[in-house]
Amino acid sequence: MEKLRICFVGTGSMGSAILHGLLASGYEKKLISATTKSEASAVKLRELGISALATDTSPDANQLLVADAQLIVLGVKPYQINEVLNEISEEVNREAVVISMAAGIELANISQSLPNHKNLVRTMPNTPALVGKGVTGLVGAASASKDAIEAASNLFRTVGEVVEVSESQINALSAISGSGPAWIMYIVEQWEKVAINQGFTAEQAATLVRSTLVGSAELLASSGEDPAVLRKNVTSPGGTTEKLIATLEEAELSKLFESSLEAAVKRAREIAASND
Repeated sequence: MEKLRICFVGTGSMGSAILHGLLASGYEKKLISATTKSEASAVKLRELGISALATDTSPDANQLLVADAQLIVLGVKPYQINEVLNEISEEVNREAVVISMAAGIELANISQSLPNHKNLVRTMPNTPALVGKGVTGLVGAASASKDAIEAASNLFRTVGEVVEVSESQINALSAISGSGPAWIMYIVEQWEKVAINQGFTAEQAATLVRSTLVGSAELLASSGEDPAVLRKNVTSPGGTTEKLIATLEEAELSKLFESSLEAAVKRAREIAASND
């Protein structure tokens, strides 16, 4: 990716994941800066070889570091976004690419605080980015240039896949991939409980379930097959797997997935509306 000066405003778990992905890609450390709340966190960031300031010890840290940045990643919480945008609005270069990772914050909201800035991008990464296996939904403002969108996409590709969507799809994407890891973890929780109830130790249950999950995911990714085909490949007529699937279908699991997704999308819309 083109070597832009990048500033991370707020480096929580997701911001840190993107930052580490960028460093792992070999990006020049001298072009990266970051702000964080505590001095202890800033020290750890500086140990990585990048410039970092803490707002606790340097109240104007955000303004100082965004001033010459060409790409700015807003990694603060949704409830903090308006305050931070207002704080840095006078310092941000008009041509800079400004990327928000704040859930429920629409591009129109960001534009209100940065009315003279065209290269605004909204993203929704997920937690597997922490291990370089994330997927990020991305949408640029209508005014954003192709180069701005490409720069944002290249940044998030350092920690996984990128899917460009329309802003109207962001709420659904938030529920599918943003909340998706929680879906998976909840299923794993229940799966392990069932294994323990069948007499396996907690350690054995974890090995059985997690190895099966990881192996199945790798099989799905490498085979290129439809998941239904792979499922049918291990479903013998009259066998145990067929009975298991039939029981899930009798419980109308597909409807439960649909209703839970719809509830999450509805909540995402409510959050977005509350930030208008």
